[in-house]
Amino acid sequence: MSDNVGAGPIDSSTPPWYKQFWPWFLIALPATVVVAGFFTLYLAIKYSDDLVSDNYYRDGLAINQQLTQDLRATELALSATLNFAAGNDDAIDVLALELSSPRATKPLPTLLTLYLLHPTNAKADHMIKLIAAGGGRYRGQLSQLPTQRYYLRLIPSVVSESVSEQENLQSAEWRLTGEIDFSISHLVELQAELQATPSTTPPSDG
Repeated sequence: MSDNVGAGPIDSSTPPWYKQFWPWFLIALPATVVVAGFFTLYLAIKYSDDLVSDNYYRDGLAINQQLTQDLRATELALSATLNFAAGNDDAIDVLALELSSPRATKPLPTLLTLYLLHPTNAKADHMIKLIAAGGGRYRGQLSQLPTQRYYLRLIPSVVSESVSEQENLQSAEWRLTGEIDFSISHLVELQAELQATPSTTPPSDG
């Protein structure tokens, strides 16, 4: 007896699975998820946010040195007013800064360094040299005025080609800090990050 007895006729018109739509559709769904995952990983690596350190030097300065700079600025009662819209000279934006220190025992620095630190993109950072113009006033220039939010760090600069920016950041006597959103204002006040520590001595009964 033949083994094909009772079996229906073979439908030779049905194409093989790899020529049909639905198998490939079902395969494409998880394949698309995998491709999207790898693309997301690529974007995360290429456009990862930069972590802005508190004192610009991203390899990390000693915390004690940062505190020392803040405390020194507080001791000197340093404060500064920074105007990013002081004027315009051949499409070069001019910055004007007024620095005051009623407790200073020596002349104010002749050169300051201002860091504009973007919260997430280090490539958008700016470093500006401010030159003394007399009477606590300083001037500097930017090739283009930013339009985003920035953290500001102001430190005295050492007038020497042998001193690197890293060394200047580490050895600066003091620093002032601030924050500005250029879409809202071009004027900002800079101050010591630490306020004067209140006395812990208990009041006298007398």
